[in-house]
Amino acid sequence: MPSLIVPCLAEIALLSGVPAEPLTYLVPDEFRAVIGPGSLVVVPLRANMVTGVVLRVNNDAQAPAYVLRAIDKLLDNQPVLDTNRLTLAAWISREYHTPLGRACALMIPPGLTPKTAYVIQVPDPSSASEKRKSHAMTPAIAELVRFVKTRGPLLERKLAAHARKSKFPNWRDSLTQATNAGFLVRKSTLEIPKAHPTRTTVVQLTIGPQTVELAQANFVRKPSDATVRRSAIFENLQRKNGMAWADWLLAETGATRADLAWMQDRGYLLLGDAQRWRDPLADSDYISKTAPPLTGDQQRAWEAVARGLDSSNQSGMVASDTASNLDEPREFLLRGVTGSGKTEIYLRAAEHVLAMGNGAIILVPEISLTPQTARRFLERFPGQVALIHSRLSPGERYDTWRRIRSGDLAIVVGARSALFAPVPKLGLVVIDEEHDSSYKQDSAPHYDARAVATVVARQHGAIVILGSATPSLEIIARATLLPAQTSAASGALESRIKLLELPNRVRGHADRVAEQAIRLGVKPVFLSEERSVVYQPLPNVQIVDMRRELRAGNSSMFGGSLRTALAQTLSRGEQALLFLNRRGLASCVVCRDCGQPLLCPNDDVPLTLHGETTAVSTMPTAYAKPILQCHHCEHRELMPSICPGCGSPRIKQIGIGTQRIEDVVQTEFKTARIVRWDRDTASKRGAADNLLKRFVNRQADVLIGTQMIAKGLDLPMVTLVGVVLADVGLFLPDFRASERVFDLIEQVAGRAGRGLLKGQVIVQTYNPDHPAISFAAHHDVLGFAAHELKHRKMLDLPPFTRLVRFEFADPDPAMARQKCSDLARQLRTRIANPAGLIGPSACYFPRRNKAYRWQVVARCVTPNGLLDGLQLPRDCIVDVDPATLL
Repeated sequence: MPSLIVPCLAEIALLSGVPAEPLTYLVPDEFRAVIGPGSLVVVPLRANMVTGVVLRVNNDAQAPAYVLRAIDKLLDNQPVLDTNRLTLAAWISREYHTPLGRACALMIPPGLTPKTAYVIQVPDPSSASEKRKSHAMTPAIAELVRFVKTRGPLLERKLAAHARKSKFPNWRDSLTQATNAGFLVRKSTLEIPKAHPTRTTVVQLTIGPQTVELAQANFVRKPSDATVRRSAIFENLQRKNGMAWADWLLAETGATRADLAWMQDRGYLLLGDAQRWRDPLADSDYISKTAPPLTGDQQRAWEAVARGLDSSNQSGMVASDTASNLDEPREFLLRGVTGSGKTEIYLRAAEHVLAMGNGAIILVPEISLTPQTARRFLERFPGQVALIHSRLSPGERYDTWRRIRSGDLAIVVGARSALFAPVPKLGLVVIDEEHDSSYKQDSAPHYDARAVATVVARQHGAIVILGSATPSLEIIARATLLPAQTSAASGALESRIKLLELPNRVRGHADRVAEQAIRLGVKPVFLSEERSVVYQPLPNVQIVDMRRELRAGNSSMFGGSLRTALAQTLSRGEQALLFLNRRGLASCVVCRDCGQPLLCPNDDVPLTLHGETTAVSTMPTAYAKPILQCHHCEHRELMPSICPGCGSPRIKQIGIGTQRIEDVVQTEFKTARIVRWDRDTASKRGAADNLLKRFVNRQADVLIGTQMIAKGLDLPMVTLVGVVLADVGLFLPDFRASERVFDLIEQVAGRAGRGLLKGQVIVQTYNPDHPAISFAAHHDVLGFAAHELKHRKMLDLPPFTRLVRFEFADPDPAMARQKCSDLARQLRTRIANPAGLIGPSACYFPRRNKAYRWQVVARCVTPNGLLDGLQLPRDCIVDVDPATLL
């Protein structure tokens, strides 16, 4: 590279986060005009090539005293991160104590950055061979060298595939020995990015309808297979306004490329090359809908939101280099009972910001809910909605990201990661079901999407709407629903959120309800009418004490009330939902003689029994092979016939799961059509949407599932919800355990009676007097919040303080404990109150991936103050505001 009189230097954050500090590189001449802050580049790091984001460029730098390495490649001609997102990444890095490069990586679509790969090749014959002379070539190494010489340089993963196919023993050890001895060379490279623009052939009709008729008449006079295919091409193109993608056209007509070429030669068609967007919503079925009139409660909430949007638009965009200087956001807590019409407020707000020329981001907690929510927004805003979640292909996410960045798609619907979509002018962020723990990322960086949304809103001058029937206690405290409970001495709980309430469940508008009643063949039940709006009551909740059922001789998983209610529901042709937050056939398998449970070899947790079947249906009557599975690391093994420890055949299954419920329901109600919705049945792309469609279309009578079915589903014919065992997770040693159980019961209860018929909820429990269950039975959100916040304040737990969790994992339990203890001593010198430190102690799940886990938790007002200057080992996991302490 030619030398520069004044070098141009770039400060670059590596996306891997290693090293954590930004590095300085030389900008080559050919990149000086195009590289700037936010550019995505490839740079050398030691012997590897890695990707990074440019933070700053210095065109007038002094030549350094040492030799700098140069940027190798520019991956995108446009910056992938704008100033706002670089600022946001810096805030995430500081707030959650994570390398800046890792924070930047959150905002770049997967597939755009090439992955590091390694090429294996024989060394140059002219290179020094002293190293090779000092090592003996074993037969295994000789075989590897011979294969690489024959094939030439090849990627290590291809060598691995060959080794597996040929059953080469210990090939990795042999490869390491061969590279260490110099018989083979292992070089770093970057694979071609998976995501890149696609171009394909487009077909355009170039003649008018009359000429098409003449051509087809000529085809009729000379009938053949070819003329039939070519006539079909004409008909297909006419239905599509004269233009179609070639591959779709060929698939739909059975024609060939030769047919297209023949028709182009005669001037009938024009074949061209065009960019093709990979759109996950391209095949979505929806009908455009207009906005219904608002109820009185909705109108009051909407007027407050509209004033916030108008005020936000007048204030304009906020420019700042640091998040701390940004204006206060406008935040609203939309607290509405299940079925109260929160989504209509979201839709109105999105329509308002679109009219202003701005965009909106709509977050949902579960990937399985994104297609349903996207469909609702598509019905109101056709052609303007983008869908983002992790189950999309890299190409789909890349194309969607580019269309959002260019302003083509103004409304973004998705899970947590959709918050980082590059909406040019953002006016609204909606966080639906804000109480859900999935908004907190459980891997590094451990960010909370609700807190990040606040910063994003500040940057753009946007508003945030947090919607939930059961708001998190932190949000309840900030909204001062309970002012007597939230007077924290730190002042951290000042009211910054405006509370909007929707206390009534809305069935719909009278004319639409009448139409739906005729279509479904049912008689509607409602409380009252206001401006032609039909209201529904919240469902009655019956608590069943399973201890009494046992004393009465009923050892079944179904109490008498639930069994009777389920039979009546099915006899009326209505639908039922059965909830248990545990999947599988049995939660544990134990030897009756030695008492030992069958544990995962990686995690030391009991293996869950699953029944595997080759049938497509989710209603097996007999399982092909029972499988033991770990729900942490997904380790799987066959169910043994005898105890691996003592050899006894007396193995007992303990506990139940959704698969067992499915079996029992099928046995007791033989004509019932069942859909099971849990991670086992809904893990593949599109599976959850297909399961939901089956149930909504009344192709099934009973929906059985885990927490997936408790969130945001609108199932109009569900009149019975049965919580098979409400105690799951209730007594875990985690301060949020009761809150999670309360939320799940209240949310799943809200699935009943959302249609034209009255709902019924039956909750089975062995702890009927527990506050989480008794308050949920009365739909008393504020009563539970008052009770729980009182105890949180006594114990100095969030929302009255903030927590920082430090975790160490090591294959040697003594080493993990020692590292944790050393950090605890350092933390005690930084915390004034010794009671502010919890631990060090072994984690509740003490072993994960063959490593023992120890943790220490610090209470503090400002995590940044605690973490600044703290000397942390590289293997320490830092989680600010952890969602769980397990």
